[in-house]
Amino acid sequence: MKFGFIVTRHVNSIKTNKYWNHGVKLLRMFYPLVKIIIIDDGSDDRFLKADEDLNYSNIEIIQSEYVGRGELLPYIYFLRNPQWFENAVILHDSVFIHKRIAFEKIKNPITPLWFFPYDKENIHNILRICSGLKNNYTLMHKLTQTQTNILGMNSYSDFVCCFGAQSFINYDFLKKIEDKYNISNLVYYVKNRMDRCALERIMGLLFTIEYPALMNYKSLLGNIQVVGNWGYSFEKYQTHLYNKKRIKPIVKVWTGR
Repeated sequence: MKFGFIVTRHVNSIKTNKYWNHGVKLLRMFYPLVKIIIIDDGSDDRFLKADEDLNYSNIEIIQSEYVGRGELLPYIYFLRNPQWFENAVILHDSVFIHKRIAFEKIKNPITPLWFFPYDKENIHNILRICSGLKNNYTLMHKLTQTQTNILGMNSYSDFVCCFGAQSFINYDFLKKIEDKYNISNLVYYVKNRMDRCALERIMGLLFTIEYPALMNYKSLLGNIQVVGNWGYSFEKYQTHLYNKKRIKPIVKVWTGR
């Protein structure tokens, strides 16, 4: 199969249970035959429930043994299951697709869905997590260096961060990264939301180092700090749907789990 979807799910309330149900239904609407993998990251069984009209055809659900690893999980399980598809589209359960995007036409081995510029946020934690990788000297150097542009301002322009670690990624490219850096080892370093924020920066750096042409296009949808509607809630999103307001091709709602 040319590509498929990997959706990370974490349900902790009645509201967040609506996310994955709604998102999967939209995927089925636009991609009726494409395989969907749902990786559950420690959902609360009290709230976890599938809608009665959910179409389970060609859907596989994995209960992860690595609770709290969130954005790292799709990469770990994709590495373990090369038979799934050649390329994975990795999504959060809080991201909703409203237009068919021809992922099968993407030729690059890696395309983040959104990017954002590197900012050294919580640098000590970034370096702690990066220390869990093999061959990390160049990574450490790039994460700590500061470049000065012609205006005398600090910048970090030789790589971009991968927002939410959401991406279109080719299996062989991911395996190359695994063989060189052993990203699977990060399950022992990434354990909470702060760690997952650091992971966005590390994965973006890995992608750029191993595929420098990424800097020519950076992402599919642009800089999340520019195009993202920060604080856009699921309630507001539902209201816009009900009132038939114009919806972006891919919508991210903010939930802070």
